[in-house]
Amino acid sequence: MFWLAFESFEEFKSTQMLGQCIDTDARELYGRQSLLAFSMAGGYIVQNVSGLEYLTGNWRQRANVFPTSNLSTRVLTIGIPTIKRENKTYIFETLDSLFNCSTEKERENIYIVILLADFNKEWRDDMIIMLKQKYPGPVQTGLIQVIEAPTQFYPPFTNLHHTYAFHSKEKRKWRAKQNFDYAFLFMYSKPLSSYYMQLEDDVYTIPGYISRIQNHLLFHRDWVCLEFSELGYIGKTYHSSDLEKLAKMILLFYVEQPGDFTYLHFNTLMLQFHRIIVQPTLFQHAGLQSSLRGKIQDLKDNLFASEPKLFHGDNPPAKMLTTIPNLNPRNPLFTAYDMANGIFWTKCAPRINDTITIVFDTPQPIDQVIIDTGTINKPKDILSNGRLDAGFSVVKNHTSSKCSQDVFLGTFKDGKINATNVAVKLGCNKVHCLSITVTKNQPYWLILREIAVFTNNLSKTGKIVNP
Repeated sequence: MFWLAFESFEEFKSTQMLGQCIDTDARELYGRQSLLAFSMAGGYIVQNVSGLEYLTGNWRQRANVFPTSNLSTRVLTIGIPTIKRENKTYIFETLDSLFNCSTEKERENIYIVILLADFNKEWRDDMIIMLKQKYPGPVQTGLIQVIEAPTQFYPPFTNLHHTYAFHSKEKRKWRAKQNFDYAFLFMYSKPLSSYYMQLEDDVYTIPGYISRIQNHLLFHRDWVCLEFSELGYIGKTYHSSDLEKLAKMILLFYVEQPGDFTYLHFNTLMLQFHRIIVQPTLFQHAGLQSSLRGKIQDLKDNLFASEPKLFHGDNPPAKMLTTIPNLNPRNPLFTAYDMANGIFWTKCAPRINDTITIVFDTPQPIDQVIIDTGTINKPKDILSNGRLDAGFSVVKNHTSSKCSQDVFLGTFKDGKINATNVAVKLGCNKVHCLSITVTKNQPYWLILREIAVFTNNLSKTGKIVNP
């Protein structure tokens, strides 16, 4: 039944879990042909949700402009709907940012699905030509998949009186159509990867965004939606197994709510009762000309790009461990090491013999290490008394890993350390791990701003980085 696991319609209505959607018109919604019936015990039961009846057979192959086969399941699919705008196209700038801010190795873990969502066929044909010309390799390999929805997937959008009556007819149609665009993207992308991220076509990102996203996917527990932007429907990330449920809910309320409102109610129904906005955020809104004709959309994400990295080390893949007990989940340890913006910030003052350990996935030829603590706004949250050691081996137990066969690299001064010519001290030995040890009780919390590790593959150029 529509009222989920509640004893009655009145009990469901009293929860107000769907806000303004569950009001005096709720009984009318229940009677509509497009009603989505929920059953928490037995899963979703669908009764004529508009549009989904056309997604049968090999519809994904028909939707794909550049058909591909034998694609492996990847970690993340990034879905981007795009339509024709007045006097401006942002999608190529967005794609360039996604490519320029990632490595070829990182891109092996993602797909990018572009939905050409405008009803103007001439525009779609032009976009198909330009995408193939500009990104021939990614299109050929399936990294970029360009799709179109059949026209019959969309309803006529003629009866939209429920949606924000003070909005113009054109805006109500624009909002309603967006919901069908989102649903089609969700349904197409579901089998491609373990996770799905929704983007808009007018954003830019920062170097290391893919690794940062993957780290957060592993770090957070019991989540429904991770948000890598605070704005609109940008950077919203889901388990792919939830996409069909989300698509059906968005289509059920396509008249009443835009998708970037409905997803909040979806989170609640899936038992995530608060937003999880990863900070700093990874995507910034860049467009000025909205996809709604005549609308100016000058929005900026205030949580984007704080504390950018300064030294840009090689930072080979590694695992991060610490004995510091009280940590801030918004500023996890890996944010000091990966290439994207962000800091590690404790919620307590480190004590003597506390450690932060970097265990490399494979031993590395290290030549320089720079570690910077504290920020301009928090100048006292530095490591005042600490040392840095390199380990040739790692001793593991059930709960932790510890460096052994250590070589002393230096001490922190004014919250910083710059260990140069490490290869000279270590000879031909490769480093399994680096260990930061607190040598005296700290009076303040600790901000680890950046860990930059340089291998001697780069140092052979003679370049030494100075903090």
